[in-house]
Amino acid sequence: MGRILFWVLLGFAAYAFWRWWNVKQQLRDQRSAASGEKAPAQEKMVPCEVCGLNVPQSEAFAGNGHWYCSDEHRRRGAG
Repeated sequence: MGRILFWVLLGFAAYAFWRWWNVKQQLRDQRSAASGEKAPAQEKMVPCEVCGLNVPQSEAFAGNGHWYCSDEHRRRGAG
């Protein structure tokens, strides 16, 4: 009888811990959503017309309707 009671109490303790953990996670998720935390936005990647290297559009050099990874490649591609 003692063993059965032990396993029942152990199961109850595990269930209580599991419920506590889920509630804790939900509260954290609600707080982060309420504070406006968002995942960083994905930036568009563009390939260099000369070498094919993908670079973020904010760091790329534009010229003649194409994108380049460096100013040197922009000058080389324009010719």
